[in-house]
Amino acid sequence: MKKILTLLMLIIVGVGIMSAHDNDPVKREKMFKEVQEFKMKYLAQEMELSELQKKKFFELYEEEMESKKECYKEAVVMDRRLKEDKNASEEAYQQVRNAFNQANENWTQIEKQYDEKYSEFLSQKQIYKMHEAETSFRAKFEEMKHSRKKDHHKKKVEK
Repeated sequence: MKKILTLLMLIIVGVGIMSAHDNDPVKREKMFKEVQEFKMKYLAQEMELSELQKKKFFELYEEEMESKKECYKEAVVMDRRLKEDKNASEEAYQQVRNAFNQANENWTQIEKQYDEKYSEFLSQKQIYKMHEAETSFRAKFEEMKHSRKKDHHKKKVEK
């Protein structure tokens, strides 16, 4: 029953997010924060955290997510520029690939560092469940995005 309610909440939040206007940065940021809050509550539930663990987890998880976001920032900017440049050189493509490879390595290092920090107050089982729940959350979210795109495409075709 708990899992059904969680998935239902995920769907409701996802529909709200998907209905937000993509061009409005304020709405997009608000929705992002709401998804992050919901995601952390979902993870805490799946990990079966105590109240004390939740407080520590939420603080550390936010810190980890910010670190991970930062490690891809430069690569994403380079990628956008590359896509806009119709005459990009082979070297430019290589630089973007190198930037993403480096970001992936940094991401892995960040995960290792934070797993160590989590292990100070979480069991290995809880850390494992966190990673499983993150994967599950991402998959459900992607599924909703694809479903929304299909529905949007159908509506365009029907008009």
